[in-house]
Amino acid sequence: MEFDILDNEKYIYSHSSKELIDILYEFPKQFKKAEKIFSSYNIELKSDYKNILILGVGNPSNSAFRLIKAAKENKLKVPVSICSSKIIPFWVSKKTLVIAVSHSGETHEVLQAIEAVLEKGIDLIAITTGGKLKETYKDNKKVQIIEYSELLLPRMAIGYSYVMLVGILSKASLLEVSGIKKDDLLGLKWNDIEKVLFEFTRELMPEINMNNNIAKKVAINLYKNIPIIYGCSGVTGLISYKFKTELCATSKIFAHFNTIPEIDHDEIEAWEMNHEFRSMFMVLLLKDIHAGKEILKMLEILKGIFIEKGVKFEEIIFDDPNDIVKAFKGIFLASWVSLYLAVLNNVNPVSIHLVDIIKKRMGEL
Repeated sequence: MEFDILDNEKYIYSHSSKELIDILYEFPKQFKKAEKIFSSYNIELKSDYKNILILGVGNPSNSAFRLIKAAKENKLKVPVSICSSKIIPFWVSKKTLVIAVSHSGETHEVLQAIEAVLEKGIDLIAITTGGKLKETYKDNKKVQIIEYSELLLPRMAIGYSYVMLVGILSKASLLEVSGIKKDDLLGLKWNDIEKVLFEFTRELMPEINMNNNIAKKVAINLYKNIPIIYGCSGVTGLISYKFKTELCATSKIFAHFNTIPEIDHDEIEAWEMNHEFRSMFMVLLLKDIHAGKEILKMLEILKGIFIEKGVKFEEIIFDDPNDIVKAFKGIFLASWVSLYLAVLNNVNPVSIHLVDIIKKRMGEL
């Protein structure tokens, strides 16, 4: 059978996958590493910020931003927005806490947005591993740089981005995390997340066979289909976004995501398409049992419509009461599913050939 290769761990490790597998094995350690690095910096902050702007493109900044807004444990005191272009919002002022996130330090849009912020005389904080960002602004007193050193794919740096963003916002008294002391970033909570992800790794790793490995099962169901991922809450909305980005980047397959109730007002009509087209899709329904009765009822109605229309779907249930733990388990699952689908698709899961082409051609302008 064509799926037997997923139970051949030697083949998986040799299939251009070892680099990503090594990153996944190390991923649970990001949180405490990030906390330690952040604690070593004496970041200067004001006490009268009115809003927050994150400068970032793609992962991990978008994922971290979505989680900060979605997790019920995060109590934001002011509005937060993300800017993914060189044109910053008109409302940005000296009472805006601006945080730039660029893993490589080479993100074109972020570097240009930083210049736009500085032209308005506004200070900012940057999170990066170095690159042009560090080289350009290391001696600029209006830019405080938090630097971490980690050789990994930018999209896998969400642990660093999230912890450091939470650290900055907490220190500025703009974010409270339920059950956490003000002066203790997240303390043992990062130990909890690390432990949960290490335990989850033992369920998802290549040595675990298909019958007992949810990541392999989902990858098999997505194989030769176009994935549509629907979340049913703020956090599963983030997970559906992460599934989409990982499937595109790692598995080299187009994917789409959206959330309930948004899809119920327009997108649902697309499933009236000809059955020949419907058969090309596979829907992943990300069910959060804590999402609330109304959302869960909508999910059941959606499943009924899919059954009537003959739409293929699979339901993945998330039952963790803590939204932050739930989010990172979902992010982790998305990464492993995408890895196994890359194996089935016989593609290199760490290559970014087209991304590099775009960067090169943009650099020639």
